[in-house]
Amino acid sequence: MFGIPSEYHAGIVTDVRKISLTHLKPAERRRFREALKELILEYVVKSDHIPSYVTETDSVMAVQFITVNVDAIRSAPFVCGILQRMIKTPCVLKVRGRREEMYSFALKRLNLMDKGSVVVDDEFLTWALPYGVPSADDGLIHTYASWDTVVNKTNLYSWYTEMMVKCYIITHRTIWSGMDGLLSSKVWYNTEDVMAMYTELKDLVKLTEQRGRSVTISQSAKLNRELRGIYERLRSFIEISN
Repeated sequence: MFGIPSEYHAGIVTDVRKISLTHLKPAERRRFREALKELILEYVVKSDHIPSYVTETDSVMAVQFITVNVDAIRSAPFVCGILQRMIKTPCVLKVRGRREEMYSFALKRLNLMDKGSVVVDDEFLTWALPYGVPSADDGLIHTYASWDTVVNKTNLYSWYTEMMVKCYIITHRTIWSGMDGLLSSKVWYNTEDVMAMYTELKDLVKLTEQRGRSVTISQSAKLNRELRGIYERLRSFIEISN
């Protein structure tokens, strides 16, 4: 998974029957237990190789890579939404159904009212990919977001956000012709720039979807103006030279 070196392999299988779900409603607990079939902690990368990242609102001491087997890929949003809030560290969830798989990412921060829990500020799932069959998306993930190709390992937070945002671009790369330029640009050396770009990318995806649903010429014209502004700002990230 993402070419993580074998020295970080854990291979720990969790007994899904023993996962505490007391914070969920009875119907949610039942649905979760029916959907989740297997949970395997594949890799754990700690600060022995990549420095930790600790601030008043963040405490990133490790990044986990977990395989999540579910009854069907359609259960992925529900199951991942719960798991990402239960797991305190940043983690990459590889969700597998019968024939497809997808990745789940989430940006988390400390809950200042309860330091023992986290708040998920943002999360997304990649498109479903054929399980066990090489695809263009798999190739791009290997080329740009694997262990050997991520460029910013200043700390665990920078590493994780680079993987996440690159996978977001790969997932939505067909909606703008400049996506490949973003993947190969030098923006990735600065995490603040990466997060600013991610905000623009989310707006790009949202407005593109709205344009597809627009029913009047005036609506389409307004959305096109807003999109042109986003295209221009995204090009500035491609042009970063250092």
